[in-house]
Amino acid sequence: MKIFKNIILTCIISAAFSCTDGFEEMNKDPNGAEVATPSQLLTNAQYNMATNIADEWNGARFGMYYAQYWSATYYAEESRYQIRESSNQNMWDGFYADVLSQLKQAQRLEQEAKKPGFENRIAISEIIKAYAYHFLSDIYGGPIPYKEALDPGDVTPQYDTGEAVYAGLLNTLEAQVKVLDVSKPGYASGEIIYHGDVALWKKFANSLRLRIALRMADVKTAEATTAIKSALDPANGGIIATQEESALFNWLPATPNNNPINESFKNRVDFSMSKTFIDYLKLYSDPRLPVFALPLINSNNFVGEVYGLENGNGSSNGNRTLVSLPSTYATGAQAPTVWMDLAEVKFIQAEILARGLNVGLKGTAEQYYKEGITASMRFAGVMDGPINDYLKKVPYQPAKWKDCIGSQKWIAMYTQGMQAWLERLRLDFKDPYTGKAIFTAPADGSLDDDVTEVPTRMSYPLTEASLNGAHYRTALDKIGGTNTKSAKNWWDKY
Repeated sequence: MKIFKNIILTCIISAAFSCTDGFEEMNKDPNGAEVATPSQLLTNAQYNMATNIADEWNGARFGMYYAQYWSATYYAEESRYQIRESSNQNMWDGFYADVLSQLKQAQRLEQEAKKPGFENRIAISEIIKAYAYHFLSDIYGGPIPYKEALDPGDVTPQYDTGEAVYAGLLNTLEAQVKVLDVSKPGYASGEIIYHGDVALWKKFANSLRLRIALRMADVKTAEATTAIKSALDPANGGIIATQEESALFNWLPATPNNNPINESFKNRVDFSMSKTFIDYLKLYSDPRLPVFALPLINSNNFVGEVYGLENGNGSSNGNRTLVSLPSTYATGAQAPTVWMDLAEVKFIQAEILARGLNVGLKGTAEQYYKEGITASMRFAGVMDGPINDYLKKVPYQPAKWKDCIGSQKWIAMYTQGMQAWLERLRLDFKDPYTGKAIFTAPADGSLDDDVTEVPTRMSYPLTEASLNGAHYRTALDKIGGTNTKSAKNWWDKY
């Protein structure tokens, strides 16, 4: 954790010029910048958050592999669960130093200045902090530095348990929803997701509460039910209910503010569509297939790369006569990074009803299941006719709700690799109509002795053992004693 304190100084100094065209608060003359403003820090934090979950290292070689959306074309080690420790360290640092610390600094400046609407702006930063901590806790298996993580006077913060982090996040989000006041201003500029719209930040916070609460529903049903009921209470501001209310980080056409995956594809083709994903889309003639993937050259056929091949063992090397590559839906310069969208919220509502939770939600699980598929299809540009045809092929089956909702949610979350992987772990879904497994183990075997099918967490960065040893060892005791990628998250009951 010590390195965070050095990195944040650099981040604050560079905040005024690390982004350009289109991010207004960042588009300042760096030679005249003496101190970063709260808006600049917020922009940088949002930019860093989107990059950390969507770049070629974390987003692709981790998330998109573990969700089996993509396969490797050249360097297959990560798809066989051998991580690059430097990438893991950068992801950890990215959340703490490049997102959380900058948000805390923005909040401090807002508190000192107390300009009109500062309460709203502090609350928005607090909601984004909850979003980042949510990723951190789930990625690393539960225990993370949380309550003491951003204290500059404490370079060896304790790790809070996953249960404690979740309780804290739900309390924080509930509190921020109450703080947000639509009669007062939010951010006038520099806020990329909702452009300072306070009402939409309320809806995002409530929707995030639903995701967090549902994820722990198997082990803390009562607490989850209480949180869900509060989040759904119209008096608290509502949830994401239209596509326009989805939380998207929209990139710009040119470097350095284009989608980071777009930039990685300019140099070489390291990623192809996986056979797992392509075959499942083809199984039910999913009209999103030609939106998500490119056909083979001189062909209308779509072919996925076998997942987890050893380097040089029959891999296509990205040759489009042999394998389908991701389309601009994922790799376009302006392809948005999804923080949370309408389709996910609809599937959450379907699951709430499928579980029979008494939270006052009207409608049926089947209704929201269909609405989730429809929202995903429309976001992908599919017309109503093909949507209706597809819905007939994938009917909702109450007795197999985990399989129905899980498989369709997985498809809808394409590009959101990390969250799709976590949903894969939580729901353990298979194809609801054949009963067959959807996912496969790496074809040429795992390179991690502890993992066969898929990692259930990311290992802590190795520097934690030396920089924060005592608390690091306590955290390991809470997940089984070793820093293995096979330890299950506290909420992963089945």
